[in-house]
Amino acid sequence: MRPWGDSLVRDQLKEDLKRGAIAHAYLMAGRSSEKKKEIVMWFVQGLLCLKPEGGYPCNACLSCQAWLQELHPDYHYLQPEGSSLKMDQLRLWNSFFRYRPNLGRHQVFLLEKPELLTAPAANSLLKILEEPLPGTVFLLSTEDERSLLPTIVSRCRVVYFRGGGEKLGLGEENRKADRFFKIMKYGTPADLLKEVRFFGTDRGAARHLLQAVLALLEREYRLERKASLAACLSLLLEGMRQLEENVSVPLVLSLSLYRAQKELQCGSTTVLESRDENG
Repeated sequence: MRPWGDSLVRDQLKEDLKRGAIAHAYLMAGRSSEKKKEIVMWFVQGLLCLKPEGGYPCNACLSCQAWLQELHPDYHYLQPEGSSLKMDQLRLWNSFFRYRPNLGRHQVFLLEKPELLTAPAANSLLKILEEPLPGTVFLLSTEDERSLLPTIVSRCRVVYFRGGGEKLGLGEENRKADRFFKIMKYGTPADLLKEVRFFGTDRGAARHLLQAVLALLEREYRLERKASLAACLSLLLEGMRQLEENVSVPLVLSLSLYRAQKELQCGSTTVLESRDENG
């Protein structure tokens, strides 16, 4: 079955599967919906599938058959007990970390609502993400990434679900995002605000722009791991959240992109791993 729903998210995840460029952790951010759940489950199957075809699970291999029967030994799921996710719950995963995948290509660990992690549990998860385990992929599905430790967010490939099913003109969106990204890196605030004015109050176009710029930032972060890039990701995710809450489009774009521009041009160039090791 071909997935439907958020077309940009689907295309991003399909490309990861197609190229075999799998991150060790993904943050699936955005409001929960049936469409979001469907895409996350499809992606889990794709990660487990032994013979993905063009970025899609084959539905025929032993791994896919086990998945379709809801009996896959390499899929592990945790959700909150009551109002929080506790350390004892995370410890349930520890025994699986010692083993390679049993049937699929990866072991997949899906954590629902990581924003409800207790402080000890959040620190424990951070340690796990800091030292990626061979053959494992973590998926964190959250409605509110603002409540997560910034260091957890920075160690994930951030994928933002808009909640719509509209088709995008990806070529044009990518060109706009590339132009904005260059202005953010090399231009002036006046240059940036001039471009923002063209969007007016078009909330859909603003969402598409921030999502595409997020993808560019995320790719650069994966190469350079700079603290300033992690800060930019957090700023733009906050902008996406504000758009969903119907905050003024010109205000959101102006502030979130300007603050990200300031981080890119004036922020620290410290690499996150070095900063963490030295405290």
